[in-house]
Amino acid sequence: MRSLPTADTAALAVIVAFTAMRIALDAVLGLGVDEAYTLSVAHDLNLSYYDHPPLQYWIAHLFMPLLGDGRAARLPFVAMFAVSCWLLYRLTQVLFGAAAGVAALLALNCSAFFTFAGGWVLPDGPLMVALLAAALVLARRFFPVEAARPVEAARPAALGSWLTAGFWLGVAALAKYHAPLFALGLVTFLASTPCGRSEWRRAAPWLGTLLALLLSLPVIVWNAQHDWISIAYQAGRGRPDGGLHPEYVLANIIGQAIWMLPWVFVPLVIASWRAWRAGPSAPRSWYCLCLGLPTIALFTVTPLWGQLGLPHWQMPGWLMLYPVLGDYAVRSLGPARLRRFGIVFASLLGLLAAILLAHATTGYGRILAPRLFAHGDPTLDAFEWNQLPRELRARGLLQPGVFLITTNWTYAGKIDEALHDAVPVVVFGGNPKQFGLRYSPAEFIGRDALVVGPADAMEGIATRLRPYFSSIEELQPFALGRSGMPEIRLRLMQAHHNVEPLRSWRPSSAQPTVHNNGTRGSRHPGE
Repeated sequence: MRSLPTADTAALAVIVAFTAMRIALDAVLGLGVDEAYTLSVAHDLNLSYYDHPPLQYWIAHLFMPLLGDGRAARLPFVAMFAVSCWLLYRLTQVLFGAAAGVAALLALNCSAFFTFAGGWVLPDGPLMVALLAAALVLARRFFPVEAARPVEAARPAALGSWLTAGFWLGVAALAKYHAPLFALGLVTFLASTPCGRSEWRRAAPWLGTLLALLLSLPVIVWNAQHDWISIAYQAGRGRPDGGLHPEYVLANIIGQAIWMLPWVFVPLVIASWRAWRAGPSAPRSWYCLCLGLPTIALFTVTPLWGQLGLPHWQMPGWLMLYPVLGDYAVRSLGPARLRRFGIVFASLLGLLAAILLAHATTGYGRILAPRLFAHGDPTLDAFEWNQLPRELRARGLLQPGVFLITTNWTYAGKIDEALHDAVPVVVFGGNPKQFGLRYSPAEFIGRDALVVGPADAMEGIATRLRPYFSSIEELQPFALGRSGMPEIRLRLMQAHHNVEPLRSWRPSSAQPTVHNNGTRGSRHPGE
């Protein structure tokens, strides 16, 4: 039996080690707001969904009978990220050689976003697999001479390559709306290089494009049936607000550096700048740059005139530039120094993960350094509201026929996840997202409701709800929290006999994002 090449063995070792760490982290860390929301609405199987295309929901729905709707639901996404890691290694190997492939793989797994979010129930999991698979198929087509081999490899057939790439691009379109930006980068590469321009004369690229469009039909059909609300919601994030905000752009760049960690982000920017300066004369690095730059540029520049945005939106673009980083690292550092740096960076990441995990699960950081959390604690996004159903049952409030009302989709996801979809949860007053499409308001006529949410997000809700119920009774409030601390103070009301359909829960494309602890700002990634 022939043994694996040394580089392949090293790559597999990195993947296995980080996958084991990711499984351990995911078993301890609670579900974030986006994950809880995803698993809640994934109970319903639809062509597509309000805020993202359907693939993440389909995957969660498919595995729910086996894995449930808790943390175990992350396992398919952990497996997908392991596949993504291997695809990145092979892509970099085709473009720049096996040593660069190992370096790119290690850098990816030493980046905070990809290490932590790589196993979360988010659309990025299937998106990364699909984009890397498409990039690898076409890299073999465009660059049949692998960097590590002096002998030319067989050039794959055009039709097979483009149909396979079209399939994966269609899968990407089912995962997240980033897919068209990848396609734009691919068109840029084809138009700007001799090997790309020669492809236009073939039927294969057009057939691959047609296949991608056919696979994305569920997203198109669902949006057409729902007044294009999903497209409007996402496009609305870049709507001009009448002013320019250079500080938003700077904050967004800093956020990207934090999510990738500065010791990975800075070399990645340097390697990308070198690829930009070389341009199409270095077609391998130019290929990566073309595939990644549209996503990076769009989501970094848009905050100049629109919303601040979230720094992880650029990550699918940066993913395409890790092969360039791998090549730059091998050329600049050499194998020995690269191994030392890899050990140091992996150790730093492990230390950071241990600190964040300890605080996220216990909240002790609020005791040791309370000033750091004076304006909110983002790790509360990963705090599961499992104490809520125990409190409601102890008070005898979860009676047959009752439904729950809250004020934002983030709270709705946490509540529904804690109750395991046993009680209908609706959103009144804030952006409901898919929760606004799960139920018909008319089906709750005559039923009682519990109104629950963070106290600072419930102002005026009793007044707004009063026309819809015979009476509303304020109940004793309570708090949720880690280690016995009252971290999320909840207000609780009982609304008796719904007399008119609730009319304030149609999804909107222009609602502010609110934390599950009542604060505004950056969140757990994925939205």
